[in-house]
Amino acid sequence: MAAVGRSELRRDSVVPSFFSLVLFAIGSIMVSMKDELYPLLFQPVYKDYIWGGDRIGKVFNRNLANGIYAESWEVSTRPEGMSVVSNGPLAGKSLQELVESFGSVLLGTSAPEGEFPLLIKIIDAKKRLSVQVHPHDDSAEAVGGEPKTEMWYALAMAPGAKVFAGLKEGTDRDSFEKALKAEQLEEVLNSVQLADGEAIYIPGGRVHAIAEGCLLLEIQQNSNTTYRVYDWGRLGHDGK
Repeated sequence: MAAVGRSELRRDSVVPSFFSLVLFAIGSIMVSMKDELYPLLFQPVYKDYIWGGDRIGKVFNRNLANGIYAESWEVSTRPEGMSVVSNGPLAGKSLQELVESFGSVLLGTSAPEGEFPLLIKIIDAKKRLSVQVHPHDDSAEAVGGEPKTEMWYALAMAPGAKVFAGLKEGTDRDSFEKALKAEQLEEVLNSVQLADGEAIYIPGGRVHAIAEGCLLLEIQQNSNTTYRVYDWGRLGHDGK
């Protein structure tokens, strides 16, 4: 797990290429009118993880009840957060139903047959997320999980907001385990400050975390396999 340098950041050059993904993240996919398809809007699926805040509703002008909105799943075929069409004659249909009905007309010819390849979400980190890692394409089968490579695009970052991506140069297994045991893992993590409009690539197999103050668009492989390494001594909703 190597350190991540500034060379892996993309600033102005990524904005045009990410613009279409931002449109995805506010709940729309522009698709062909062929075979009854039209611009589709989806109802977001919200997650109330303990680290979340309330900026999603405020920034995107959504009329939400008071509560924690840690993530908004904008485009998903995950059973635990399925996108459902909210407009037009296909309203009420799930994205998975459309994938199965329209196939390559919806997905193009490069996506796996019968599978939407991405999970797209907005993340509002009022508190920092756990330090975690996901399998990559080559290791997923061996560990019984799904591969998960992701990219974060900074939407609205609080002053000084940062992410952790990879390990500091010179960190080996022994020093990593010592820092983990001493609950001083931040000392060996590579921190990167992101400004609005910057993006960072997190390949499967790279240890990472999102710190407090980040509002991010996350574009990832269609996977929910996560191995948590460390959670800053925090207890969950159940007190454990």
